[in-house]
Amino acid sequence: MRGNKKAGINFLNDPKVAERIASSVEFNDRDVLEVGAGLGQLTRFIKNFRTLTLIERETSFAERLKVSFPEAKVINADALEFDWPEFQVFVSNMPYSISSPLLEKLWNSNFIEGVVTIQKEVAERITAVPRSKDYSRLSIMMQMKFNVVRKFDIPPSKFTPAPKVYSTVLKLEKRDVEIPKGFDDFLKLIFSQRRKKLRNVVNPSRFSEMRPEELSRDDLLDIFEEVSARQ
Repeated sequence: MRGNKKAGINFLNDPKVAERIASSVEFNDRDVLEVGAGLGQLTRFIKNFRTLTLIERETSFAERLKVSFPEAKVINADALEFDWPEFQVFVSNMPYSISSPLLEKLWNSNFIEGVVTIQKEVAERITAVPRSKDYSRLSIMMQMKFNVVRKFDIPPSKFTPAPKVYSTVLKLEKRDVEIPKGFDDFLKLIFSQRRKKLRNVVNPSRFSEMRPEELSRDDLLDIFEEVSARQ
């Protein structure tokens, strides 16, 4: 089995790890979506589903998936550009190069739970807390949208070709939270200038001498509501 470096594909080569990933979520009688199914390393452990949809960008892989998993609907498309069908469970060994936009598309989707394998560095950003170097817009939006559970790390040796970094498996449970319209754009603005004090970016009545990375998501929501009310 050869990976595709140009496409950023690293095949999981240990069935026990793949089974452990798949066991993190419940498939029984649910509609399942797997993005980046590759050659089906995770797919083979998705059992007892109601429907199974596989999205795979590489045409040769998609054709093999159709043969290996005739019970699944295989879509040969770019997952970032294709409109995802309705689903309840999400599964993905995310290519490192597009993990952030995939996660953003995921947090705008309506489902119950999912499991993703991502670069360890990205996982640390997702689970970061205020006043840490990894705390960012991604941390806030992911923690608002999901209950995030860090399951386990995977060493490079478990992939072919072996990446230069560790991977991390995260379980995501969708939270029933309404995020105000425009809050994400507000986070993009202030974290693009994360070293500046807030008074130099949006000038709130409170926390004006603090930087975005020092504030909790509730504090940032309060500032957003104040700034929005002034406009």
